[in-house]
Order: sequence, then structure tokens, then C-alpha cells
Amino acid sequence: MKKQQPVSENESRLLKMAAELGITFIDLKRDFAFKWTFGTQGHEDILLLLLKGLLPEKHIKSVQLGPQEQEPDREDAQGGIFDIYCETDDGSSLTIEMQVCPHDDFNDRMVFYSSYPIRNRVGQGASPMGKHPNYLRYKLPPIYTIGILDFELQGVNKSSRVIRHFSIREDEDENAQFTDSVHYITVELPKFRKTTSELSSFQDFILYAIKNMGVMKVMPKEFLGKGLDKFFETCMFAHMNEDMQMKYVRQMMAEMDRESQLATAIMHGEAKGLAEGIAKTAKAMKEKGLDLSLISEITGLTEEQIKEL
Repeated sequence: MKKQQPVSENESRLLKMAAELGITFIDLKRDFAFKWTFGTQGHEDILLLLLKGLLPEKHIKSVQLGPQEQEPDREDAQGGIFDIYCETDDGSSLTIEMQVCPHDDFNDRMVFYSSYPIRNRVGQGASPMGKHPNYLRYKLPPIYTIGILDFELQGVNKSSRVIRHFSIREDEDENAQFTDSVHYITVELPKFRKTTSELSSFQDFILYAIKNMGVMKVMPKEFLGKGLDKFFETCMFAHMNEDMQMKYVRQMMAEMDRESQLATAIMHGEAKGLAEGIAKTAKAMKEKGLDLSLISEITGLTEEQIKEL
């Protein structure tokens, strides 16, 4: 049995800070919490609850988690790091991203993420006539790229719908679908404004939990009998081991620092202040031991820039 390492003074301070903040449930809009809850081996049943809420029409019975990091084809190209990548019992591929900070080009980012499963699922086989045994087969299984956003999507027509489905269709005739293999789904949390008394579908309960888990103190009585007890238990801060608690609090504090720095820079309205705020935040995150790739993803700085701070 692995011996428990003593808690350092800094770690004790972080845990004390967590207690002072009154954390009961982890905030699923935070990157670490989302990945840990839905993308950890052993949490596949919790991921199934999320998919039941977001894709009820697919009736997914089982999922297999895949690698979060995807290697690029070329040395000069950028790889991809997904929050969650999985394959379902019907052979579909799903990439799921939680995005808190607004991105003007998030639509293109979703297309970029979908390129990895598209590339990986093209395989070789015999040609239809039995010739050419190394014939490249382009028939794709369903590929879903899902973006859960804490902001409203830009660059597309406005809509009051919380969950929107996009696919590749003809410009002149929206009913003429070019392919049914590639799907893009956005979940815009700010549009979901229902109270607990207004929740009706399983989708409503899942969306409410994702949006509000971080500020809850108890599971609302309306959730009783909805099959979400284990979901709430998994998200309880007290049920996480000390190492996971530490990682969560570190990222939470780093993100709060970043939000504060960005707010200050924006308030001053100076590009220089914004750059300095981002650099200061990145340096603080680096000193707290966060991975360079994570700092890069959050701040937008390159790993080389971060190393030089």
C-alpha cells in the first residue's frame, strides 16, 4: 500500500482556502473538474449520463475513453488536446470540449478538432470489386464534436436554442445533406435559464447540474429519483482524494487569478495592460507547477514564451 505523503505548508494553505471558500461540489465549468468527472477511467457511467442528456436520440449504452492528446501529422503542425475523446457502442467517435472563455473562432476550432477522428477513422480494405487489397475506404462512422460553452456562440445566426446541431449541407437547399457522418453540436449555457422548479426532461437536469454544480451546497430535491445520485457524489469535493483536491484548488485559484488580471486589464482598456496581466497570470501558474501545455491553452501564450517568463 502506497504511503500517504505528508501535506506541505503550501498544500495545507490551499486546503484551508478551499474550506474558507465553502466548496461543496466542484465547478464543472472548470477544465480540471470537467475532465476529471467525465473523462477519467472508471467514470464511464458518469460520462454516459452526460451523453444521455446531450444526445438522447442516440441511446448510447457504453463508451470507451480514448487518448486526450492527438499527435500532428507534420513536425511543424499543431497537435490537439481534447477534454474528452471516446467511442460509443455503435462505433461513433465523440470529442467533447468545455470552453469558458469566449473564442471568436471557436467554430473553426471545432472543425479543427473533428479533423483528428476523421483522419484516424479512414481505413484500408479491399475495393468493392475485390481488387486492390490496399484500397483506401473513406466511409466514416458518425463523428460528433461537442462544444459546451459558457458564452454565446459568435459567427452564426442568433438562436434562443441552448443546444444546436450543425452538419454539412448544401447552401441553396438545407435539406440536401452532403454527408451524415460529421456533426457539430454546441451547448450555450448562458441561454439555459430554467430554475429547479422548471426542469422537466433529463436534458434539463444535466444542463442545470453542469451550469450550477459549483455553487450548490446540496443536491436539489427535484433531482431525487432522476438517477443522478452517483453523479452528485462524484462531484463532491470531500469525496476526492487529497491529491485531486489539491489539483482542483490550484487550478481554481490560477483561473481566478487569470480572470482578475484580465478584468483589470480590460477595465484599463490598454493592450499593454492586458498583455502584462496575461504574462503575470502565466508566471503565477508556472510557479504553482501547472503544465506548460495547460498554461498555454488557458493564456494563449506559446510554451516558449512561458518558459522565458
